[in-house]
Amino acid sequence: MNSLYIPKDSLLHRLDPRTKMIFVLFVVISSFLLNDPALQLILLAALLPLVVMSKLVKPYLISIQFLILFAVLIMTVHGIYNPVGKTPIFEIFGEFTFKYESMVFASVMSFRILVIGTAAVLFVMTTHPSDMAAALVKWKVPHSFAFILLSTFQIIPIIAREAKIVMEAQQARCLDVKGSLVQRVKNLVPMFAPLFIITFMKVHQLSYVLECRAFSRKGTKTSLRETKITSLDYSFLLAMLVVLLFEVYLKLFMMSSVHFTTNSLLIDSLIGTWIIFSFLIVKFLYKRLHGMVGGEVS
Repeated sequence: MNSLYIPKDSLLHRLDPRTKMIFVLFVVISSFLLNDPALQLILLAALLPLVVMSKLVKPYLISIQFLILFAVLIMTVHGIYNPVGKTPIFEIFGEFTFKYESMVFASVMSFRILVIGTAAVLFVMTTHPSDMAAALVKWKVPHSFAFILLSTFQIIPIIAREAKIVMEAQQARCLDVKGSLVQRVKNLVPMFAPLFIITFMKVHQLSYVLECRAFSRKGTKTSLRETKITSLDYSFLLAMLVVLLFEVYLKLFMMSSVHFTTNSLLIDSLIGTWIIFSFLIVKFLYKRLHGMVGGEVS
């Protein structure tokens, strides 16, 4: 299948795409309402059971790695150099000092990225692109716009697959892709021309297919896959509304007087991100070393 959708039987998979769109919007609003790192961390922790229930733990961890690297970078750089910091709370190497105000800002930004990224990954991996397009049409979104959105989600995996095929073909023609970083970047140049040609050819083929199916013809459009909102969707929407009202209450009546974040929480979050980052680096180096050893053996 030419999409990031992973078919499973879970709660999120059974929800209507419109409910999941509202869920992503709810998560975005919540992440901006809760400007306290402790509450952001609770929001992130609340999303993780949905990942487990959706049976997407491994794909989620693979997809979220890049965002974790961003979070580590933000927390480290802002924690040390952000000018809003005044109160020292943690020091390393005797010269790099993390300050409370800087760490609060960095933690909020980092957790917000992870929270929104988690919601987006869940939406993409549990929603069939055709279902999403059909749901948008039911929301009176123009059919052409819904198809553009559908094509966007489908073209990314197609390009990634074609890029892998081109790279393997170039390797078969003795292109070295395991040299230094600079050399590998230079060796990517021969991939661009065939990849662009393949992409344009597929777009050209798609235009023919659309015309054969009378895409430009006016009138009511039908869909092979039908979506409808059920009692499960209403229950999920009601739960989101209750949580959102509670968050608004916290924002208006408690956030100004009660601070949930402590120095130890900020330090533990920083060290935790460093540990995860170190694990990812070790994993990457192990794969590189294993590939080099395997290449020499073969």
